[in-house]
Amino acid sequence: MRVRDRERLALEGGIAATGLALSIALLLVVPDAVSGPLHPFLSYPIGFFIGFLVPGVCGLMIEGQARKHGTNLLALITPIAAVYLIRSADPAIPAVAAGILAALTATALTLVQNRFDTLAESIRLMFMLLFATCAISTILLILSSPPLLVAGGCALLFIMALFVRRMGPQIRPSEIFMIGPTGSGKTLLMVALYTYIVGEYAGTRRSVILSGEGQEETMRIEHLISGLESGHLPPPTRGTDLAIYRFSGKKYGVIPVETGIVDYAGSHAASIDDSAGFAAAVETIAGGIGTEPAEIIAHIGGFDYMKQLKERHASDIAGIMDAVVTACIFRRAETATRILFLIDGDDIVHFHTTGRQRLTSLFGYYTQVMDLLGSERAYGFVVTKADRIRNIRDIEERSDEALRIEQEIYEILLPISTFHEIHNRALTIPIHFYAVSVNAMLEPEDQEREEGETGFRQVYPWGIGEVARFGI
Repeated sequence: MRVRDRERLALEGGIAATGLALSIALLLVVPDAVSGPLHPFLSYPIGFFIGFLVPGVCGLMIEGQARKHGTNLLALITPIAAVYLIRSADPAIPAVAAGILAALTATALTLVQNRFDTLAESIRLMFMLLFATCAISTILLILSSPPLLVAGGCALLFIMALFVRRMGPQIRPSEIFMIGPTGSGKTLLMVALYTYIVGEYAGTRRSVILSGEGQEETMRIEHLISGLESGHLPPPTRGTDLAIYRFSGKKYGVIPVETGIVDYAGSHAASIDDSAGFAAAVETIAGGIGTEPAEIIAHIGGFDYMKQLKERHASDIAGIMDAVVTACIFRRAETATRILFLIDGDDIVHFHTTGRQRLTSLFGYYTQVMDLLGSERAYGFVVTKADRIRNIRDIEERSDEALRIEQEIYEILLPISTFHEIHNRALTIPIHFYAVSVNAMLEPEDQEREEGETGFRQVYPWGIGEVARFGI
């Protein structure tokens, strides 16, 4: 669920209304700058830009990251397009048609190549060119309109350009970064996401696995799933182990989707906000493989670079894997578009004994990480082991009852001051909250087993679909 969804929607509605008001104000102050009569060297570019922007923005809204921004831009362009097409004495219909065709082509290529970032940049450029053309049209009205109105029109166009730069979507390839203490379930959540993407999106995977102790085989997904089917939970990830995955598939069988995810030891979570530790790790790696620190800083954490590092410098990094892991997760956290903060369900089960104390400290750390990473990304808080908290085996994961369980868990956490601070941040930063389970077939009373054993022989994910949709 999205935290403070109603208030957030109201805020986003206000931003869209601002875009609409700016557009209407421009048309009231200098209507002739859009409706004309316009010289063909102005009418044709304006027609093309309008023809491109309306369907282009609609196409951009297919991408979840861009939906709210697309709403703002659509509110901005719609009145201008309507006035140009309806009130203009001689709209350049061929130019409008060419713009529509260009937008449809660009959207189709975007879907095929999964490059919404390119479409977003094209739309931003088209808006700037439209405003520049309208500014020229406005200035040419100086002979027939009061100078004050002309100046007002130019000022409004400048403000609208700032609005597009501020509210236009910043789309980057999806990268998930999970943060959670040891035992919170990062590895199991990664396995569940893989299982879901393979089943729902006809997914495939690529992986780079590095192990300072030569235990790469035990970290492979197939080994982890095989262990679960044998009744054994994955062992804790060692501090010198690192696995980077690329999961890809096709949404609706057509639209390519891809996301990256990294599995690492929870003991490294505290180094995410340690810039001094990152710098020291970079120096260690650079010395170990004989390269410049600047190259490490630029590329560490990238899938292709880590693969190259393994292929070319496996023996060189074997003894410095602790530094490799530290540098990699610091950089991955910096570049990730989706941050998943894990909350161990066991801490909620034991909330009134040791759980509340642990969670208070954990949420305080998570707010520090949010301050470090900033607001230009989405944050998800994931309660793992939901089967430990409630019996969910007969509850559909997208049902009203499932949402009620999520809300109940959220209400349990809300009295914690450090979590309430996160709740307060949800008005300005997109924050989501999920309760998940890797095996919904378990019941709370089935959990008391010997260490390393689990009561299931297969992954039965519950709530994972919502996390997957958040991540891709």
